[in-house]
Amino acid sequence: MLKMKNVALAAISVAALVACGGGTDPVQAVATNPTVAVAPAVAAAVVNTPFAFASGVPALGTTAATTIQFTNSAATPAFSVASGGNTATGVTTFGSCIFAVTSSTFPAGHPLALGQTVTVNPCNMNVNAAGAVANGVGVTRSVALVLGAASSSGASVVVAVTAGGALTLNGNSVATVTLTPISGT
Repeated sequence: MLKMKNVALAAISVAALVACGGGTDPVQAVATNPTVAVAPAVAAAVVNTPFAFASGVPALGTTAATTIQFTNSAATPAFSVASGGNTATGVTTFGSCIFAVTSSTFPAGHPLALGQTVTVNPCNMNVNAAGAVANGVGVTRSVALVLGAASSSGASVVVAVTAGGALTLNGNSVATVTLTPISGT
Protein backbone atom coordinates (compact mmCIF):
# COMPACT_ATOMS: atom_id res chain seq x y z
CA MET A 1 0.00 0.00 0.00
CA LEU A 2 2.81 2.43 0.93
CA LYS A 3 4.62 1.51 -2.27
CA MET A 4 1.50 2.35 -4.34
CA LYS A 5 1.18 5.75 -2.62
CA ASN A 6 4.82 6.57 -3.44
CA VAL A 7 4.32 5.56 -7.09
CA ALA A 8 1.16 7.68 -7.28
CA LEU A 9 2.92 10.68 -5.70
CA ALA A 10 5.84 10.31 -8.11
CA ALA A 11 3.46 10.22 -11.09
CA ILE A 12 1.66 13.34 -9.85
CA SER A 13 5.00 15.14 -9.36
CA VAL A 14 6.14 14.29 -12.88
CA ALA A 15 2.82 15.46 -14.32
CA ALA A 16 3.09 18.74 -12.40
CA LEU A 17 6.63 19.33 -13.66
CA VAL A 18 5.63 18.65 -17.26
CA ALA A 19 2.69 21.04 -16.95
CA CYS A 20 5.03 23.76 -15.67
CA GLY A 21 7.47 23.48 -18.55
CA GLY A 22 9.58 20.56 -17.43
CA GLY A 23 10.78 21.99 -14.13
CA THR A 24 13.62 24.03 -15.58
CA ASP A 25 14.37 27.49 -14.26
CA PRO A 26 13.30 30.38 -16.52
CA VAL A 27 15.96 32.00 -18.67
CA GLN A 28 17.32 35.08 -16.89
CA ALA A 29 18.82 38.26 -18.34
CA VAL A 30 20.38 41.44 -16.98
CA ALA A 31 17.59 43.85 -16.00
CA THR A 32 19.37 47.20 -16.64
CA ASN A 33 22.75 48.53 -17.72
CA PRO A 34 24.92 48.40 -14.60
CA THR A 35 27.25 51.14 -13.41
CA VAL A 36 30.32 49.71 -11.69
CA ALA A 37 32.70 51.78 -9.54
CA VAL A 38 36.25 51.50 -10.85
CA ALA A 39 38.42 49.58 -8.40
CA PRO A 40 41.53 47.39 -8.85
CA ALA A 41 39.55 44.37 -10.18
CA VAL A 42 37.61 46.55 -12.64
CA ALA A 43 40.77 48.29 -13.89
CA ALA A 44 42.44 44.88 -14.30
CA ALA A 45 39.46 43.66 -16.33
CA VAL A 46 39.95 46.45 -18.89
CA VAL A 47 43.75 46.66 -18.86
CA ASN A 48 45.10 48.19 -22.10
CA THR A 49 41.60 49.11 -23.30
CA PRO A 50 41.70 52.71 -24.58
CA PHE A 51 38.82 54.92 -23.47
CA ALA A 52 38.39 57.93 -25.78
CA PHE A 53 36.86 61.23 -24.66
CA ALA A 54 36.20 63.33 -27.78
CA SER A 55 35.95 66.64 -25.90
CA GLY A 56 38.47 65.96 -23.15
CA VAL A 57 38.03 65.35 -19.44
CA PRO A 58 37.46 68.58 -17.47
CA ALA A 59 38.37 66.87 -14.19
CA LEU A 60 41.82 66.13 -15.68
CA GLY A 61 42.18 69.60 -17.20
CA THR A 62 41.95 68.40 -20.80
CA THR A 63 39.76 70.05 -23.44
CA ALA A 64 41.04 68.28 -26.57
CA ALA A 65 40.42 64.64 -27.47
CA THR A 66 41.76 62.54 -24.59
CA THR A 67 42.55 58.82 -24.36
CA ILE A 68 42.95 57.06 -21.02
CA GLN A 69 43.86 53.47 -20.27
CA PHE A 70 44.93 51.36 -17.32
CA THR A 71 48.19 49.70 -18.34
CA ASN A 72 48.64 46.93 -15.79
CA SER A 73 46.61 44.88 -13.33
CA ALA A 74 48.39 45.80 -10.09
CA ALA A 75 46.49 46.74 -6.92
CA THR A 76 47.47 50.33 -7.79
CA PRO A 77 47.26 50.05 -11.57
CA ALA A 78 49.37 52.16 -13.85
CA PHE A 79 47.57 54.55 -16.17
CA SER A 80 48.36 56.56 -19.27
CA VAL A 81 46.68 59.71 -20.57
CA ALA A 82 47.22 61.32 -23.97
CA SER A 83 45.70 64.65 -24.98
CA GLY A 84 46.66 67.56 -27.21
CA GLY A 85 50.09 66.10 -27.99
CA ASN A 86 50.92 65.61 -24.30
CA THR A 87 51.12 62.43 -22.27
CA ALA A 88 51.09 61.52 -18.60
CA THR A 89 51.57 58.25 -16.79
CA GLY A 90 51.42 57.22 -13.18
CA VAL A 91 49.54 55.03 -10.71
CA THR A 92 45.90 54.91 -9.69
CA THR A 93 44.38 54.42 -6.27
CA PHE A 94 40.71 54.22 -5.53
CA GLY A 95 37.85 55.48 -3.39
CA SER A 96 37.30 57.62 -6.46
CA CYS A 97 39.96 57.48 -9.15
CA ILE A 98 43.06 59.11 -7.73
CA PHE A 99 45.66 59.60 -10.45
CA ALA A 100 49.22 60.26 -9.19
CA VAL A 101 51.33 61.52 -12.10
CA THR A 102 54.90 60.13 -12.18
CA SER A 103 55.86 61.10 -15.75
CA SER A 104 54.43 63.89 -17.88
CA THR A 105 54.89 66.18 -20.85
CA PHE A 106 52.00 68.42 -19.72
CA PRO A 107 53.26 71.90 -18.75
CA ALA A 108 53.90 72.91 -15.15
CA GLY A 109 50.72 74.05 -13.45
CA HIS A 110 48.52 71.67 -15.46
CA PRO A 111 46.55 69.10 -13.39
CA LEU A 112 48.44 66.31 -15.23
CA ALA A 113 51.91 67.87 -14.80
CA LEU A 114 54.69 65.83 -13.20
CA GLY A 115 54.09 65.28 -9.47
CA GLN A 116 50.40 66.23 -9.53
CA THR A 117 47.60 64.12 -8.02
CA VAL A 118 44.10 64.39 -9.44
CA THR A 119 41.03 62.94 -7.72
CA VAL A 120 38.05 62.28 -10.00
CA ASN A 121 34.61 61.42 -8.65
CA PRO A 122 32.60 59.67 -9.89
CA CYS A 123 34.88 57.16 -11.51
CA ASN A 124 32.69 54.42 -12.98
CA MET A 125 32.24 52.01 -15.84
CA ASN A 126 28.85 52.04 -17.57
CA VAL A 127 28.39 48.54 -18.98
CA ASN A 128 25.97 47.95 -21.86
CA ALA A 129 24.64 44.67 -20.48
CA ALA A 130 20.86 45.13 -20.35
CA GLY A 131 19.23 42.07 -21.87
CA ALA A 132 22.39 39.94 -21.75
CA VAL A 133 21.40 36.34 -21.07
CA ALA A 134 22.75 35.02 -17.78
CA ASN A 135 24.39 31.92 -19.24
CA GLY A 136 28.09 32.68 -18.70
CA VAL A 137 28.75 33.11 -22.44
CA GLY A 138 30.86 36.14 -23.28
CA VAL A 139 29.67 38.58 -25.94
CA THR A 140 31.28 41.80 -27.09
CA ARG A 141 29.50 44.81 -25.62
CA SER A 142 30.20 48.50 -25.18
CA VAL A 143 31.69 49.80 -21.93
CA ALA A 144 32.20 53.51 -21.19
CA LEU A 145 34.50 55.06 -18.60
CA VAL A 146 32.89 57.92 -16.67
CA LEU A 147 35.27 60.45 -15.09
CA GLY A 148 33.44 63.25 -13.32
CA ALA A 149 31.00 64.76 -15.82
CA ALA A 150 32.74 63.23 -18.87
CA SER A 151 31.85 59.89 -20.41
CA SER A 152 34.06 58.11 -22.94
CA SER A 153 32.78 56.64 -26.14
CA GLY A 154 32.10 52.95 -25.78
CA ALA A 155 35.02 50.55 -25.90
CA SER A 156 34.49 46.94 -26.97
CA VAL A 157 34.80 44.53 -24.06
CA VAL A 158 33.75 40.89 -23.68
CA VAL A 159 30.88 40.87 -21.18
CA ALA A 160 29.37 37.75 -19.61
CA VAL A 161 26.85 37.13 -16.85
CA THR A 162 26.51 33.89 -14.90
CA ALA A 163 23.21 32.33 -13.84
CA GLY A 164 23.91 33.71 -10.35
CA GLY A 165 24.27 37.28 -11.66
CA ALA A 166 28.07 37.62 -11.59
CA LEU A 167 29.11 40.20 -14.20
CA THR A 168 32.46 39.62 -15.89
CA LEU A 169 34.47 41.92 -18.13
CA ASN A 170 37.06 40.15 -20.29
CA GLY A 171 36.72 37.10 -18.02
CA ASN A 172 37.22 39.00 -14.75
CA SER A 173 34.37 39.11 -12.21
CA VAL A 174 33.63 42.75 -11.34
CA ALA A 175 30.12 42.95 -9.84
CA THR A 176 26.80 41.26 -9.23
CA VAL A 177 23.83 42.41 -11.30
CA THR A 178 20.07 42.12 -11.00
CA LEU A 179 18.51 39.50 -13.24
CA THR A 180 14.98 39.26 -14.56
CA PRO A 181 13.19 36.35 -16.26
CA ILE A 182 12.91 36.59 -20.02
CA SER A 183 9.25 36.32 -20.94
CA GLY A 184 8.03 33.98 -23.64
CA THR A 185 10.47 31.17 -22.87
